Amino acid sequence: MSRLRSDTHTSMMESGRRPSLWAGSLRRDHIRLEDLPPDGIPEDQQYTSSKSGPSSQSRRSFAWPFHGRNASEVPSTTRSSRFTFRTWQPRTFFRPHDDTASIDRSIVPDYVVNFIRGETPETLARKKERKQWGQHGVEITPRRGTFASHPIEFINHYSSSMDLSRDPNAYSSWSQRSGLRRHTTGWRGGVIFNTLLSFVILVVGIICLILVITKTRLLSGESAIYSGDCTTAEHINIGIHIVISAFCVAILSGANYVFQVLSSPTRREVSMAHGNKHWLDIGVPSIRNFMRISGFRASIAVVALLSAVATQVIYNAVIFTTRNVVNYDVLFVTQSFLDHAPFSNDTKINEGDLSTLDITSLQDAASQAGALSEMTSTACLREFSGLFQPSFDAVLLVTDSRSTTSSLIQTSKPGTLLTTFTSNNDDIIAPDGSLVQNCLARPSAPQSCSVNLSGSILGVAVLLNLATVISMAVILAKSSFEPLATLGDAIRSFLRYPDPTTANSCLLTKSDVKQGRWTPGEARFFVPANHYWFRTPSIPRWVLTVVAWILIGAPTAVALALLIGRNPDNPLTQFGIPLPQLSFLALAPLETAQTALVAALPQLLLAILYFATNSHLTTYFLSHELSQFALGPQILRVSSNPAGDQYTSLFLTLPRPVSWALLAWFSTMSFVLSQAVFPGVITLSPPHSPPPTIPSPASGPKPLSPDDIVAISFSTQALMTLLALLFLLAVAILGFGTRRTAAASLASGEAKGNPLVLPGGSCSAVISSKCHNHNVVPPGQRPQDDDERDLWLRPVAWGVVEEGTGMRPGRCGFSANGVGCVDAGRNYV
Repeated sequence: MSRLRSDTHTSMMESGRRPSLWAGSLRRDHIRLEDLPPDGIPEDQQYTSSKSGPSSQSRRSFAWPFHGRNASEVPSTTRSSRFTFRTWQPRTFFRPHDDTASIDRSIVPDYVVNFIRGETPETLARKKERKQWGQHGVEITPRRGTFASHPIEFINHYSSSMDLSRDPNAYSSWSQRSGLRRHTTGWRGGVIFNTLLSFVILVVGIICLILVITKTRLLSGESAIYSGDCTTAEHINIGIHIVISAFCVAILSGANYVFQVLSSPTRREVSMAHGNKHWLDIGVPSIRNFMRISGFRASIAVVALLSAVATQVIYNAVIFTTRNVVNYDVLFVTQSFLDHAPFSNDTKINEGDLSTLDITSLQDAASQAGALSEMTSTACLREFSGLFQPSFDAVLLVTDSRSTTSSLIQTSKPGTLLTTFTSNNDDIIAPDGSLVQNCLARPSAPQSCSVNLSGSILGVAVLLNLATVISMAVILAKSSFEPLATLGDAIRSFLRYPDPTTANSCLLTKSDVKQGRWTPGEARFFVPANHYWFRTPSIPRWVLTVVAWILIGAPTAVALALLIGRNPDNPLTQFGIPLPQLSFLALAPLETAQTALVAALPQLLLAILYFATNSHLTTYFLSHELSQFALGPQILRVSSNPAGDQYTSLFLTLPRPVSWALLAWFSTMSFVLSQAVFPGVITLSPPHSPPPTIPSPASGPKPLSPDDIVAISFSTQALMTLLALLFLLAVAILGFGTRRTAAASLASGEAKGNPLVLPGGSCSAVISSKCHNHNVVPPGQRPQDDDERDLWLRPVAWGVVEEGTGMRPGRCGFSANGVGCVDAGRNYV
């Protein structure tokens, strides 16, 4: 953006008089009589009179005796209807300011002095009328050329008397509310809500922990909360994990809220940072603020965030299911075995220790049509080469052997993997060297399952939940803490106490700030351009979001591609049900609780993605909220101590519908992830044993034997669902990025660009630079015009508050009395 340093006030500074705050106020002691325009033909001008008083009819206007028309006079202009709110239209956009200087009345007639002030006979008459009848909705079309003004660089005006020993964001008695209302609205109300929600979750966890201790008489180990039918156990497991996922993401969202509040700077911290040419984030969660804010707040914010992330992982490892599976028998037989040929039950060929009755029952089932499932050797090898076999309890491997002594060739130990007997070309070779042609498998009886709860993991989760609640609530004890948590907080503070380090830099950008080019008083040109939301987050923030997405999206896609090929007959496996082809043992033997924790670790990546996505969307809406002030008057939304027309809300920057949608979306992804990667705990029962007894919840589950299986299992259906949810999340983020900010400036008479957007994200110096206007008065003094008092208490808009003429730059800022549109090609301070 081009810059032009304004030095038009040099002649004023050379004067012996004290300069006024605005050099363009048409000072009488700096205008010579010979500079006045020559006499000319009086012009008639219509005006809108007051709607009260002696008369409301339009009348002709009169000119001063020397007032004439000339070619250089600029005609009256009005704002585009796109940006004009007629019910809010003030008497004039650009108000001339009074001056305390005087002119010798014996030399200059009064009508000349009034002309220099910008008065006309009509305006003087209306002022006299207002004294008698009071002011009402008077509307006058301003003359851009007549009421031009230009601010001088008067930086020490702010810093000389501004008291930074106290927090400038603290407010006087007129803005204070009762203690109860103060602690139930704004950011305090949001912290209380999130703390109470986390406390309710903590109470539920404590109750469950007490029940585990009282029923099992121990804290370590597992407790069966249900044992019985596997279908019912699966439904209970899914229901509990849905609740856990919603609870964990709610804690995560609350911790993120508290983190944003704690990382928000106070006004004193912003002033100190700006004094050292550093900038801070406002309105977004920020880690970079830690170097400039209170160390205590930074520590509490880190504790809240880390404890919430750890809770997300630990709670998802509390509940898991155990499946009871009967080990399968392996028998190598000849083709004649199926025709009830005699067999030998000698111990040399009966490693599986099957009784004659067991072998005979299998021989009878083989001769019955449909009693056994027939498979090819390839399918049989795939089916009986996993860690366990949940569907069959015996397999007959039919070979091409022509043995006449015994139709039973060999039995193997229960659960023997068929890969033990494969050749180099994946053929199954019997112990006698014959080749397996096909196989027959006997379906197993219905299995039993149990839903287990780990008492030790639940105890750790309760402690982490308690740490989260304490870290959330501790900030409420500090009643003097008033952060600039919302954009409205920052605007209110900077309007009430203007920042001298950004004075006269209304078009300052974050790029200028990063390069150290934020010298006060440097005029800049506005170059209009359409702003899309994707330009708001900085490149590092985009990189963080993309990396967080890839960290969980890439492993999901790779795992899905690899696992589908391992089970071609059933590529999409059900949620949370372990299958032998998709279950894997850990590199080192692990206990059940340890395996559950390993399976829950991907929840950590999901938590990182939540924080990155929340911060990314918050940056979008921060720029959007600021840009609305360039379109028309907006009420300041503050996070505490509302006064005047200000209002508070429980959300900080991200609107509630978006934050709720994000909460629901990540709760769904957390649940799907818990069913996509989960501990597969299998208790193996020996074949031909009586059905296992169902343990009662009080007695706890059956202890695992060395032969039992504790593995990490996957569900391809859940992985595909998770990948689809991640893809839709990325589409939503990019979709928001394609939104275009509404135009609020003029370029060749057309609306284009918005000067209040935040390319590169939040920046306290940029926000501060927008909050300097012509209504500023020295501290300790009150404005002479009541309309200019307490600007921050009313709806305000941002735009041109004083037009520039010639080489004089204009001025932009917030105003409650009307603003003009920023024009392309003009420079402003």
